[in-house]
Amino acid sequence: MQRSTIHQLVRPQGEAPAASSMYDVTAIEAVFAQARERESSLSLLMLSTADGRAIAEASSLDADGRRIAAMANSFLTLGETVSRELKLSEADYATICTRMGNVVLIRIAAARPMTLTAVGRPELNLAVLLFHARECAQRLMPVLDARTP
Repeated sequence: MQRSTIHQLVRPQGEAPAASSMYDVTAIEAVFAQARERESSLSLLMLSTADGRAIAEASSLDADGRRIAAMANSFLTLGETVSRELKLSEADYATICTRMGNVVLIRIAAARPMTLTAVGRPELNLAVLLFHARECAQRLMPVLDARTP
């Protein structure tokens, strides 16, 4: 039986440490830097927990990362719920397309679910943005599997 993302997020009572302190933020930022070197039209890469807490970001946008993380995770979770209600396969990603750029949200199936948010400038078409976002998510997997104690 598949567990929903929300069920995977439930944790025992008590204070949880800051999300970023549980991961190697330097290594995550290195993966982001590599992705932005490969595609200069990436204006934001952000990794967050599936409950909306930002872990790391690389951005040239004037936006509040904490708010973006919370909204991105809500949007992706809603997309996953719609997919389940329609009895489709599990959602791989969600997109937002605008004239000023596109957004791709990808759920990363690490030990705890994570969300990668990737934003591309208008000159970066959606297919190329999706390609780079998926590649970045794949490169993040070993970093997330090697969590700091």
